[in-house]
Amino acid sequence: MTPDQQSLLETLETALDADDRILSAWLTGSLGAGRGDAWSDIDITLVAEAADIPGLLGDLMAEDGPLPTTALRLSQFGRLVNGTTPDLQRFDLLLSTPEEFTRQNAAAVMLLFGDASQGPTGRAAPASDPAAATRRVEGLVTEFLRILSLAPVAVGRREWVVMQDGVGHLRRLLIELMLEENGIGPADRGGAKKLYPFLTAEQITELEALVPPRAVEAELLAANLDLRDSFLPRARRVVQARGGVWPANWEAAVMTGLARDLPKLG
Repeated sequence: MTPDQQSLLETLETALDADDRILSAWLTGSLGAGRGDAWSDIDITLVAEAADIPGLLGDLMAEDGPLPTTALRLSQFGRLVNGTTPDLQRFDLLLSTPEEFTRQNAAAVMLLFGDASQGPTGRAAPASDPAAATRRVEGLVTEFLRILSLAPVAVGRREWVVMQDGVGHLRRLLIELMLEENGIGPADRGGAKKLYPFLTAEQITELEALVPPRAVEAELLAANLDLRDSFLPRARRVVQARGGVWPANWEAAVMTGLARDLPKLG
């Protein structure tokens, strides 16, 4: 933890410890699990009785409330406060009942203050269900082919910005496939701002080599082709290795349509 992170944590801890409705507070997230870095947010779970959570949330969101000055403060889901300080340090405060918190992974939290007996009793999440992981990969393949099949529509309408969005979706599906290839399921991943630790060096190089296309037909077609050639062979290997079902009929329909309407991709 950097000095700035430590300073923000101490400021938050002092402000929150003064509220008797908070039964205990726990450092969570990547820092709580010991996997944080200099860019990690400060994630804190506040344990409180269910009846106290609405009022506590309102006070935490109030401009004259106990929290340090923020340039942006958001409330989400009736349980979460996202704060960003004027120097762009970030913190998340999650409000949890004692019953809910006991189900968390005990290895990924650290007590800041309050009753330690309220700590979680759960263990690390079990490995992903192989059948569920296989279904996720099968779903990625189906969706990739669906988006690829829409390329002729964008070209026919000359909707180059729409086609750029399609390329972005295909790239995201490729990343999801790479994570699944590495055995990284949704529950195993970090926040949205952390990806490289879960990819191999070869995968990172492959992704970085993909050229983001401008809204120009030739570049968009080239990007679709590059993504197709990267995704489909890898997906076929992963599906086969997991004993999944390859959507042969759907692939044949998509490729036949592309060969007819957009030969460069067929």
